[in-house]
Amino acid sequence: MLISLVANEKAVGAEKIDEVRKVLEGLGAEVLLSPLGTSFPDNLNQDYLKTCDVVVVLGGDGTIIHTAKYAALFGKPVLGINCGNLGFMAGLEIDELQRLSALLDGRYTIEHRMMLNITVTSADGKTSEFCALNEAVLSRGSLSRMVEFEVTSEKEHILNYRADGIMVATPTGSTAYSLSAGGPIIDPAVRCLLLTPICAHSLHARSYIFGEDTKIYLRTVNTDMHEVYLTVDGEKSIQIKPDDRLCVSRSDIFARLIIIEEKSFYKILNHKLIFRR
Repeated sequence: MLISLVANEKAVGAEKIDEVRKVLEGLGAEVLLSPLGTSFPDNLNQDYLKTCDVVVVLGGDGTIIHTAKYAALFGKPVLGINCGNLGFMAGLEIDELQRLSALLDGRYTIEHRMMLNITVTSADGKTSEFCALNEAVLSRGSLSRMVEFEVTSEKEHILNYRADGIMVATPTGSTAYSLSAGGPIIDPAVRCLLLTPICAHSLHARSYIFGEDTKIYLRTVNTDMHEVYLTVDGEKSIQIKPDDRLCVSRSDIFARLIIIEEKSFYKILNHKLIFRR
């Protein structure tokens, strides 16, 4: 088995990376080492993703999410090893390296996680595209006042929010920023789009759940004096102009996460988010 070992070297440290590499090689794997280094997340070597059979990622949820998105472009499954604080996306903890033998023996399953496609169209028709595993967030700048956001689908106007921001999340992202903003928890096996306002100036502002085939269109209203930014999975951030229109839809590509031990989503949820301090 040819394994691409990806690690945020600055956060994980060379010792842990070397430890995992030696364990994998001791089990008979050929290991390609692709450290992200200090300029994470911009220098992931995609050549390693093209040639490998499996990607093993060392780090926290941010590193795993970033790598899983790009590995999905090449149809590669990803095993996350948690070296961070939460590790909700990880399949193993750093003290469970003895269980890597299951990876080499093929004793694992693959969980497909829905992703989002985000298209930004400017007034002159130019487009920019992004993909998200967690969420796409449209929010005001640090010195801006509250912004009005208009939400429509391909069929009808849905509603307007006056808020600090608004996000569209996947079921995977429902346990991330959306949860902090008061959104519901959604089982990742469910395929849907989750719309959650951020600090909305309304007593009736709630999250909305849409079918997986819905296309959600977002634009800002009366933002001449405001700065508004699009942030994708907490990584990429671009300024949105008043005439820009965003379309968020389900991606045709799915992230593939390796599961060594089948665990209930709700048990993981309780362990990682409720009982863990």
